[in-house]
Amino acid sequence: MTLILKILSLIGIILAVLLAVLLWIIIMPRHFWIEYSKPDGPMVKMNIGLFKVSLYPLPEFLNKKAKKKENTVKKEQPAEKNEDKKEKFNPLDDIEFSFNLVKEVVSAAKGIVKRILNAIKFRDVSFTIPVHSGDAFKTQKTYGMVTNSFYALSVFLQKHLQITFKSPLFVADFADRYKDSIYFYCQITSSPVLLLAAAWFAYGQYNSIMENNKKAPDATEKETNNG
Repeated sequence: MTLILKILSLIGIILAVLLAVLLWIIIMPRHFWIEYSKPDGPMVKMNIGLFKVSLYPLPEFLNKKAKKKENTVKKEQPAEKNEDKKEKFNPLDDIEFSFNLVKEVVSAAKGIVKRILNAIKFRDVSFTIPVHSGDAFKTQKTYGMVTNSFYALSVFLQKHLQITFKSPLFVADFADRYKDSIYFYCQITSSPVLLLAAAWFAYGQYNSIMENNKKAPDATEKETNNG
């Protein structure tokens, strides 16, 4: 009896740990780091616990494994047969296109985008962009237009979107010496819970739109008979 109780206690501890890990995966925000420089190319990393894991480019051993698997699949892939393809069911065939449909789609899209933007934050956006345009006068003029447009746009982005800038930099490259100095960095924080909520909202809106804008049964039958 004592042994059985110990085994059950151990199983309970293991299940509790697995549940805690699952809740951590669902609840804790995910952090992504995106970086680009012209010599090194793009890099994407993600946090797992206290560690940063490279998503792109893949670690060497994962890259080799993926290539090996791809080659194996290509070798084992059978020759394609010329068979008649069956027509796929299209749910839009049952929808009555109207002004009400457009209004509902626009309203749903607005709600979905709002929820997604609430779930994602763009932090510490930094970049270095050289501005060069022919001669010195055109470069100066273009540089002024670009910087003024960016700072006007950044006020809007910081006010309406969750974006913070750290060190945005435009360089007036009169001699075209900094063309290889393009750089970009951004940290993206996303909430899995809010993203799941946005997905659930989108699913509900889809079902509601499909239900509210179905064609009358007789109209559907006529189209089928005419087809």
